[in-house]
Amino acid sequence: MNTIRSFSRLIGAAGVSPNERLLARRLGYVFEIPLLIAALWILLSWWAKRGDGADQNAYDLILWGLFVIETVVLSSAVHNTSDYLKSNWLNLLIIVLGLPLVFGLPLYFGAFRLLRLVIIFALLMHVGSRVRAMLSRNELGATLLATVIIIILAGIMMAALDPAINTPWEGIWWAWVTIATVGYGDVVPVSQAGRALASIIILFGMGLFAMITASFAAFFIRQDEEKIITAEQIGLQHIRSVEQRLRVLESKLDTVLAHLDTPPNPDSPDKSVD
Repeated sequence: MNTIRSFSRLIGAAGVSPNERLLARRLGYVFEIPLLIAALWILLSWWAKRGDGADQNAYDLILWGLFVIETVVLSSAVHNTSDYLKSNWLNLLIIVLGLPLVFGLPLYFGAFRLLRLVIIFALLMHVGSRVRAMLSRNELGATLLATVIIIILAGIMMAALDPAINTPWEGIWWAWVTIATVGYGDVVPVSQAGRALASIIILFGMGLFAMITASFAAFFIRQDEEKIITAEQIGLQHIRSVEQRLRVLESKLDTVLAHLDTPPNPDSPDKSVD
């Protein structure tokens, strides 16, 4: 986990440190949902091959503003602002590259392309950090949810990259078949970029499929363990109840024995004689 954290810091997408204050970590979680939606939307927009018109410029400006808000809010909430900005320098790069959009300055096509590629990369890193956190719980629900997120994102990216995959639904189907290690071969990437992405997804699939299998096994084992623990707790309660009763009987027996060992008082009247 420390290696992953160091790599995230290196690429400028470390997010909020787990050692930061609780408020900052909770605010970091709040930004995950709009960032996930933005990642899906920008990938769908990329697949649709929309132009560089006014609508697209406005959308770029909205995305840029989302990164500005996240950076300002989290840098104000964390205890160590300089460390947060250093470990999330990718956000600062996006803010700098998007400044011409704010002032209405013309951007040539290469700058637009660079800005969008950097935004896509940053969004995927944000989503990847959340997926990594869910997988680290080693829980069935979290593992399945993380797998669904990866399949959807990988499918949409493949539809945007490879000409042989026509729709995001085909891409999602391809990603599901690939991660499940089934490999029907009905949908196959043909471009170099698509095959490069496929290589990465295949490696992810090997690990995810193993984690899903392990999570299912752990889930059923946990169910059996809970039954055993419940039975043990019931037995322990019965034992404690018996111990408590024995203590009461022992206390009463000590009282009776103490009374029998007490010699009779000679000054007391003999009630047996009339």
